[in-house]
Amino acid sequence: MIYWFYRLLAFLIRLLPLKGAYWLGLRICDFMFFVNRRARRAVREHIRIIFDYQDIMPSRRILDGCARKTFQYFGKYLADFIRFRKLTPEGVREHVSIQGLEHLEAIRNSKKGALLLTAHYGNWELGGAFIASMGIPINAVVRPVDSPPMERIFSLFRQQRGLKVIPLAQAGVGILKALKRGEVVALVGDRDFTGNGRPWKIFGRETSLPRGAAWFAHRTGTPIYMGFATRAADDSFILRIYPPIDPVAAGSEDAIQARIVKIMEDTIARDPCQWFIFDPFWPGEGESTRPPPDTARVLQP
Repeated sequence: MIYWFYRLLAFLIRLLPLKGAYWLGLRICDFMFFVNRRARRAVREHIRIIFDYQDIMPSRRILDGCARKTFQYFGKYLADFIRFRKLTPEGVREHVSIQGLEHLEAIRNSKKGALLLTAHYGNWELGGAFIASMGIPINAVVRPVDSPPMERIFSLFRQQRGLKVIPLAQAGVGILKALKRGEVVALVGDRDFTGNGRPWKIFGRETSLPRGAAWFAHRTGTPIYMGFATRAADDSFILRIYPPIDPVAAGSEDAIQARIVKIMEDTIARDPCQWFIFDPFWPGEGESTRPPPDTARVLQP
């Protein structure tokens, strides 16, 4: 049922002009915002915690507005994911501005390979397509969806954008082989899907984060480049590539992980509505990270 719904949705979004495709994606995710109470509550709590970490006591209005905006941004992400499979490399570059081009040039000129780390933020798939469009071989570690037909569609979309896929279950061997070939391996660093992550604080609260990027960097000496494709007001994107994290200079896996988390915090805090986590992220969500003053109790839900 979900497969055929997605096929219908993909057909309509490809048929419509961009504004119409965005309108359809927005309406679908508006509907999900109102019917999926669990996801709505989780997103609202994530935004509250991010504000709280910055010593901002958010009003009920801003929490509700940001939560709905997150769903709407995700609706646009879905439309982009379907439509951008048709873009040429030149078309991808028309939609993306870049900060840190010199870091991509360094990756392309290096024969040692690199780890590229991002989060479920903005449009991570388009960021990977942009890098591939520059002639940089990129392997994306992906957790397959439960439906094999759906997974075949998603894999086809990624291949059409120049991305090679490493299934999560084969990540260890696949990453090592790609790095030996001098290629780039792209990972997402904000969700522990394997259960083998490690406790780490992000936005002042402890949760389990994946350790793969820091682990491989520390043991292979491979640099980590962090990049995020943020949606701009005109629905184009700004791809920011950060200077590399040198594992030798960092000295330890913990030091590498600390750098990773700091960059993720800075990026997500800039626009938390573009962080697409719809499940509870921290254990014990709903408890404040600090006792609010009496005035804050009025504003908190």
